[in-house]
Amino acid sequence: MNKGLLVATILSISCSSFAFAKSACDETALRGYMANIKDEMRLMSSDVKSGDNDAAVQRVDTLISFFEKARNETPYKFSANNLQGSQLKEQKAEYTKVVDDTIVILKKLENALQSGDTSQVKMLFGEIGGQRKLGHGSFKANC
Repeated sequence: MNKGLLVATILSISCSSFAFAKSACDETALRGYMANIKDEMRLMSSDVKSGDNDAAVQRVDTLISFFEKARNETPYKFSANNLQGSQLKEQKAEYTKVVDDTIVILKKLENALQSGDTSQVKMLFGEIGGQRKLGHGSFKANC
């Protein structure tokens, strides 16, 4: 009887710890910005595929504004990994660089869309995908 109660207690604590950790990760402003970015990227891709470059340009402007907001946030991974001091400062600088580099690519994409340069648009979509992999690989928490 006591073993069953002990197992039930351990399971209960384990499950609630996971739930609390997940909600803390889900509730960050950065996660909200990234969800908005994901949605806008899909819509922009759809606009480009349908040939509506004007709508895609407007989406680029929206994406840039979300990245500018995200730039001022701190990834949850930094607090989850208890980064402090010079290590935190170094990671924040790397995070800011990835965000800034992505904004530069988006501005180039905006110009390519406005000029109708489809080969440049394709190349820049590839670069954005590379930035996504870099950012998620380096700064996304596993929660």
